[in-house]
Amino acid sequence: MGVSEKTRKIVWAEAGGRCAICRGEVITPGTDCDDPSVFGEETHIVARSKGGPRAEDLDDASRDSHTNLLLCSRHHKQIDDQPTHFTVERLREIKERHAAWVRRSLDDNTSGGVRLRS
Repeated sequence: MGVSEKTRKIVWAEAGGRCAICRGEVITPGTDCDDPSVFGEETHIVARSKGGPRAEDLDDASRDSHTNLLLCSRHHKQIDDQPTHFTVERLREIKERHAAWVRRSLDDNTSGGVRLRS
């Protein structure tokens, strides 16, 4: 099935274009002759493959849902290499804490415009 374009947009919007672990930006500015560089990666919380790290029994739609994806660039490999530390529960908590931080940050910086709801 794979991750849909809509799901990718939701993941990037929920993450505020930042890594859920270090909160670093996952896009670099463009230059006078090149476009910005996007180096963020969608990371599955429950593994995409049945033999992958943190594999659980999920149907394909749930596996590729925005609720099962983190936006993380430099930590993607670490998450997969350290599944005992980065458990499903820990990653879901990281994702939720980060999404709440993004919402608060946007709400705190909104003045006079449309406010986003959490």
